[in-house]
Amino acid sequence: MSDGRRYDLVAFDMDGVLVECNSTWVWIHRHFGVSNEDGLQDFLEGRIDDQEFMRRDIALWRDKGSSLDIDYIESLLASVPEVKGVGETIATLKEAGIRTVIISGGLDIVAEAIANKYGFDDWAANGLEVDDSGLLTGNGILRVELVNKRKALEVFLQRWSISGERAAAVGNSFVDVSMFKGCGFSIAFNPIDTWVAENASTVVTSDDLGEIVPFLLP
Repeated sequence: MSDGRRYDLVAFDMDGVLVECNSTWVWIHRHFGVSNEDGLQDFLEGRIDDQEFMRRDIALWRDKGSSLDIDYIESLLASVPEVKGVGETIATLKEAGIRTVIISGGLDIVAEAIANKYGFDDWAANGLEVDDSGLLTGNGILRVELVNKRKALEVFLQRWSISGERAAAVGNSFVDVSMFKGCGFSIAFNPIDTWVAENASTVVTSDDLGEIVPFLLP
């Protein structure tokens, strides 16, 4: 069944792993010259949930221009730089018969574009709600709970009847640890905090995502 593979699925975080910025949300914040530090702190300390966290982030942008549309946000995200080696890494894993997915609390505009470009099997990321004319309503679309990425992972595992032990995950921050715990193997790629490094099976520090491949193939 496994055809000699170690793993049947590899789940990738996006921000800081597939793209060079550590948050596609913050990429937009920087464009507008705003900070979400207060909202982040309230979220991390449990005072607000994912939906409210997204609402507060979007409100920061709308305060700078109330008629923001999705096409404008898309144009800002088009310049997010990719990490070197994404295409080659996914092609190598696909050739080995391994399914690949993106699981990210980042923005779906970027996740979908990368998934389509490189042939990921699927993706889950958060989005921006728009009205019929494409204007941002101020609400987010929650697909990935930031501190419970394992929940999104398990949807993919169930879909393809893959056990957690036959899955691997790649992430760079503490929010990826829940996903790591649902997998048989985990890689902290250029970790930005000690928690993710301590909870990973191995740590890879490199400017090329391809450096993870030897850990995933026999």
